[in-house]
This record gives sequence, C-alpha cells and structure tokens, in this order.
Amino acid sequence: MLTAAADLAAQPRGGLRMGGHGPDRPRVDDTIVTSSGAGYGMLTGRPRVRVSRTDTPPEIDGRLDDEVWRTAAMLSEFVQQAPLDGAPATEDTEIYISYDSEHIYFAFYLHYSDPSIMRANRVDRDTAWQDDLMTVYLDTFMDQQVCYDFDLNGYNVQGDGIINASQSRGGPIPIADRSWEALFYSGTQIVEDGYTAEMAIPFKSFRYPERPPGVEHRWGFQFVREIKGKNQENVVWAPMSRDVQSFMAQMGVLEGMTDLSTSRNLEILPSFTAIQYSSIDSETGEFVNRGTDPEGGVNVKYGITSNLTADFTGNPDFSQIESDLPQIEVNQRFPLFFPELRPFFLEGAEIFEFVSPVDLVHTRTLVDPNVGAKLTGKVGNTTLGMMVTDDEAPGKRDDPNDPGFGRTAQVAIGRARYDLYSESHIGALVTDREFLDGYNRVGGVDGQFRLSQATRFNFVAFQSQDRDEQGVEREGPMLGAMVAHEGRNLQARFFGARIDPDFRTDVGFLQRVDQRLGGANVGYRWWPEHWLISWGPMLDYQLSYTHAGIREDEIIDAGLNFDFSRNINVSGNAIQAHERFGGVDFDRRNYNLSTFISTSRLFSLGGSYRWGDEIFYIDRRNPYLGRGNSASLSATIRPYPRWSSQLNLVTSRFFDVRNTSREVFNVQVLRALSTFTFTDRLLLRNITEYNSFRGTLGSNLLLTYRINALTVFYVGYDDHYRQEDLIDVHDSRFFQSTAFRRTNRALFTKLRILFRY
Repeated sequence: MLTAAADLAAQPRGGLRMGGHGPDRPRVDDTIVTSSGAGYGMLTGRPRVRVSRTDTPPEIDGRLDDEVWRTAAMLSEFVQQAPLDGAPATEDTEIYISYDSEHIYFAFYLHYSDPSIMRANRVDRDTAWQDDLMTVYLDTFMDQQVCYDFDLNGYNVQGDGIINASQSRGGPIPIADRSWEALFYSGTQIVEDGYTAEMAIPFKSFRYPERPPGVEHRWGFQFVREIKGKNQENVVWAPMSRDVQSFMAQMGVLEGMTDLSTSRNLEILPSFTAIQYSSIDSETGEFVNRGTDPEGGVNVKYGITSNLTADFTGNPDFSQIESDLPQIEVNQRFPLFFPELRPFFLEGAEIFEFVSPVDLVHTRTLVDPNVGAKLTGKVGNTTLGMMVTDDEAPGKRDDPNDPGFGRTAQVAIGRARYDLYSESHIGALVTDREFLDGYNRVGGVDGQFRLSQATRFNFVAFQSQDRDEQGVEREGPMLGAMVAHEGRNLQARFFGARIDPDFRTDVGFLQRVDQRLGGANVGYRWWPEHWLISWGPMLDYQLSYTHAGIREDEIIDAGLNFDFSRNINVSGNAIQAHERFGGVDFDRRNYNLSTFISTSRLFSLGGSYRWGDEIFYIDRRNPYLGRGNSASLSATIRPYPRWSSQLNLVTSRFFDVRNTSREVFNVQVLRALSTFTFTDRLLLRNITEYNSFRGTLGSNLLLTYRINALTVFYVGYDDHYRQEDLIDVHDSRFFQSTAFRRTNRALFTKLRILFRY
C-alpha cells in the first residue's frame, strides 16, 4: 500500500514534465538564457527552472502531501553523468521546488525499480558518503567560484559542504569540503518503491547577493542523485560533459525568487566543556587524579549583510571530538600534514584556499588561541576574508626566565579575490605573525584563468620576510605556475615552481625550501562503458634542483587504471626515482597496487600495497638504501542500517640489505571505528587505536545527542595505555616489561547550543 507521498507522485503529469507546463505549475524548461554583468557571465544553453512563492510552508516530515507541492515547480527528466555520460537515467526521479521569504523548499521522490539495491544507513551527520545520496548544489552568486552542497540519504542523515573552484577535487562532480556546517531542516519516508524527502534551507544558512525589492535572484542550481548499486550511477538535472572541466559552469539556473528576507542573521553559540583527567606522574610513576577542568567559551556570528559575515570568539572551544586519521610517522622525510578540524577556523576557510606549491594558510599552526575575529564574504565581485587571533601556545614554556614565557603571538591574515569571469580570478593574500621581536610576513598575488572548457592556468607570486627569535633575518620569493587540461579522454598538467632558500611561512604548511622544480603528468582514458567502464595509462614526471644547481629529485611514474562495473577499481604503477638526501645520491625503484571494491551495501574494501627500494631517513647523518614495503587497508562493514564498523590499517616495514636483510622496523597502526545509531539524534561511537611503534593502545567511547548541525551534547570516555618500557618517567626501575600500563584517562562532557535570531 503506497503512502500519500507515493499517491501524489504517482498522479498523471501530462505536460508538466521539463519542457512543458500546466496551467497552475511554474514553467520549467531549457530555453536559451543570457545574462549580462560580470557577476553572472554567459548562461547560454543552460536548463532553467522558475519557482514561485508559497504562502503555506510545507511540514518537513518527508511526506509529499502538502498543498505547496501541487503547484510547485517540478523536474522529472534527468540524465546520467556516470557511468554512461549523457545516457538517460535508469531510475525515475521527481523534484519539487518552492520558496518563501525565509526558506527555499525542496521535495523529492526517488524511485527504485528494485528497492533492494537502495543503500541507506543510519550514521552520523556528514558520514553517509557510501550511501545513495541526493544532493542540491547552489551557486548563489552565479560566479562559478563557490557553491553550497546540501544532501540527504534515505534515513534523513544530513550532509553539507562547500565546493571551491580553486581547489576542487574528486572528478567531474567535486568532493565538497565537509567541515562547513549549516542549519537546515529535512525529513524522509521509506516507501514501497524508494523514498520521499523534504528539505527546508533557511536563507540565513548561506551567503547570497542582495537584490532590490522586486528584482529576481538568479542562482546556479544542480541536482545529483547517486545510485551506488548501479555501477556508481550519478543522475543529474543539468546535463554534464566530461569534456568540460568546470562543474559549476554546467549547472542549470534557478530563478524567480524575489524579496527574500533582509533580517540580519545573529548566531550565538556558547559551548561548555568539563574534563575529569588522570595521568601518570613523570616523577613518581604513580597514576594520579588531575582534577576537573571546566571550560566555557562563545562564538558569535553576525550577518552584516546577506553576503558578509562577522565572526567573534572568546575562549573558543577548539577541542576535537574526532581524532586525526592514523598516519605512519616513522622514517618520514617531510612533516606530516593534518587537516583542520576546529569549528571557528572552518567558517569561510574556502576563501583562503587556492592552487599553490605551498599551503600559505594552515590554521593548525595556531595551536591555542584565546580570542579571535573574522570577517568573510563578498562585496560585488570581490571576495574578502580577514582573520586575527591571539595565540597563547608560543608562551607556554618551562623556564619562567625565558623572554617568551607567558607571551602570546599575534596573527593576522587578509585575503581579497576579484572574480573576472567563470572560475577565473585575481587575488591577493597577506599573513603576519608577531612574537616578541620576531615576525613572519608573507604577501603576494595569485590568479586562475579558464582558457577553455577543459583548460585553465594558475599562478602564484609571493614574498616572505622573516626575523626569528635569535634576530636572524631572511627574505625570499615563492613562485609557481600550472596549466591543466581535464577532458573526457585526455588529462594533462604542466607545472613549475621556485621556492627560495630563505622563504619562510609560520602560518602555512611548508615541507622544504630551496627548490626549483617542474614537471608534467599526462593520462588518457578510453570508455568502453560495458563490463569495463573505463581504463587508461598515466605518466608523471618531476624534476627538482636546488638554487645551487644540485639535482635533488627526479621521478618517473607510469601506471594503469581500470574502472569495472559493480563498483570495482584497480590500479597499479611503477616508479623510477633519483633522490638526494643528506648529501648522498640514491636511485630507487618502487611498485604500487591499489583497489577499491563496493559491490554491496553490506561491505566495501579498499587497499594499497607498495614495495621496492626505500631510503633510511632516521639517521640523517648516515642515510642508506634498503628495501621496504607498506600497505594500507580500509574496510567498512554495515550488517544493519543502524550499525557500521570501519577498520583502517596502515603498515610499514624496512630492511637493511647491507646486513643480510635485517629488519630495522615493522610498524602497524590500527584504527577501528564503530557507530551504533539508536535514533536520528542519539548515537554511540567507539574508536580503538593501536600503534606498534609507539607501543600505545587507546579507546574512546562517545555518546552524541544531536538536535541539529550546531546544537549537540557529548559524553565521552577516553582511556590510553602504553608499553611500560616505552613510558618516559624519571624513575624507570618499575617500568621494564612490555606489558601495557595506563598512562591517562579522561571523562568529558561537552555541550554546544545554537541561538539564532
């Protein structure tokens, strides 16, 4: 027996499909549209949908029985983006769109001819990426620079994110930056032949340009439906071509909205954290109670205009509920990169991102700020971002007589970007970090220019000035340029960069200086679009010299990639490399195999294996060439929709072939994450981690009660152990065995409440 939602969607549509319209339904067609003005660019040939205002908002419960949906704009003709580019969608989909002054409303009916293939799990917010998702993309400024992502699965698990044209990744449909959190409302219902859904997105939850009374808004709009069980089928409303590199340039147009609310958005987000903590005393070796450490803080967000936002924070909550994914830290030549996870820094983070050989804004360098303020948004064609913080971490020193003891570092970051045309801009960035009498200042310009549908050009030119605590002064440039072509068959990139020996950035992430490098990578893909969906070779070449003319690195990397039906991917490559380290030249050869398999909702598996020559970096005065292998494995098991477990294993082994293949180290890092969802709001998560090199074992239990994206209550228990002989204590007489001993334990609570006005 179909529900009322199914009954409504099953009614005859007559001429109400895309390309026609009934007497009481707004027009939906693909008529040629053009628009003038630098903010819009040319819209020729884009499909468009005109929506009408409603005076009776729907009840957001997932049932399509509200009166608004009978007169709302409706879309029902869709095509594939993958696996068969441009082919008709294999399943029926219907979308309804309306709005009022406060929200834009969407309703969806997603049909399945075989409902058993539907993939949906009850997981935490932003973690349903392995499910069948339906996603709304909005380019509110129609500038093809940034767009918003709002998605749902069949069990009403919400997700949201931002796509930045300067840093898009993931293929024709880019992967959104999931660190952005927005408040929106949704509901879903499982029906006999699929599921129905409703979504209400407040205009206060994102930025858009202001318009005078009666003047229409015109936004870029795309809808993507993922059907994982059908060869990762992606269904889109606005047709897409793999010969066009830009995702946003291929969006359709949503128009007809006028007189949106001009009320200013004010959000107050207080947070309260309390931790009861115990740990080993390094002097006595005893396990002692450190007491309870309560903390309070507040974030305030004010919408100066609909497209310009100010953020303030006092004693900010920078605690991380989610731990970093494990990485092998042994025998690494360069420092490891860890992504930002803290809420304050994530708002507007896409403004500070652009293509560059050096990540010039990496906010994890700001370790312990006590206050901060930001201004982000867009004025006309200019995107702005400014941030100031006061970081206490540099002054946390053991010696009270140290001149830096108790002092703070002041950090300021400023960014401006002027949008020229589709996915093209010219920008400027300055960063300044001041501590004691030292400073680090970086400034320069960047640009991106779309040369054709599949080709773009990027450049950066920056200069740094640095004075360290010892008074040593340095200054030097960092330059880079890249041309990239990404078509259906041919993908190619050519790049060059120069990083001066004296270039420094204290606010960014820099692996090494003194480089003059260049290279190219070229790939070609054939599309049989049968049991073998696509395949092709790739070739990567990179050459790096110091400014003194010494060859540091030369890499030739050749590989093959195969995408099969039933969601199976296999790839392999071989690397021939020259590398100079510690004044010694090494020639090495490595091989890699990797695969990803997701043929069922119940199970998915991905892994890689690397073997061959490796350099021993740990003794930097006496490096040598040995043999090594490393592996990574990621498996996800979903026995029930409410329960999922993910296992991540990374390993690394190294052998000294000079000494009868003696094993130098053998490292395994294991991370198991399991989640059980009791209700849409209540879930329990466990993370267990083991590191054989450090001899550590840890477990974390977290109970989460989530009201919405920003209002959430956590209760957690954290427990860590280490091998006794690896524990650093003053008196080690009783710490000689390899048995595990508890090193620290914590019980914590965290409450974050959103007040929006």
